Amino acid sequence: MAKILETDRTYLFSQFTEFNDPPDEILAELGYQLRVDSLELPKSPTIDCSTLKNTLERRIQLTPLTSEQARRETLVAPILFEVVEPLNLKLNIEYSLVGKKAKGNLDYLIRGHNSLLVIEAKRDDLTRGFTQLAVEMIELGDCYGAVTTGNIWQFAKLRDHQITQDINLYRVPGDLSDLVSILVGILQPEEL
Repeated sequence: MAKILETDRTYLFSQFTEFNDPPDEILAELGYQLRVDSLELPKSPTIDCSTLKNTLERRIQLTPLTSEQARRETLVAPILFEVVEPLNLKLNIEYSLVGKKAKGNLDYLIRGHNSLLVIEAKRDDLTRGFTQLAVEMIELGDCYGAVTTGNIWQFAKLRDHQITQDINLYRVPGDLSDLVSILVGILQPEEL
């Protein structure tokens, strides 16, 4: 089988969205295995998201979501702030990371009980966005990740050279309560 990645080259994270090769083959070249399965994601108790849901529904009506920036400012950032503020966690935006095989800026990085990386899928393409997310997760180390188009979210988990891509998708605003519960569950310490 022909190699996908050049041996002595460092790629920009965004370049991984340009490969037509299956994500599992790209990740295998980086020494990681991809598994697609239903993830058992940590969840916090039910959180009242009614105010945020109403705000997002109104913003969706008022804002054409035709660009990555519009989706990030209208949908993604407000959800992440809803999560980090009560937990008193820092929301790193455009966090610079240089790894062994790739480098660039992570859209959002939150370090809590676990690290959580969130990226906006370029051109609304979750599959190619997932490949970029997986590479960013590899360079970051064991963590959780989410790729989003703004209104659709998909999670992943990296542990011990295996990335598990969740087969479940979460929609905003419809699944907002579940989504926020998962985000908080990932970041807050488990209660004893």
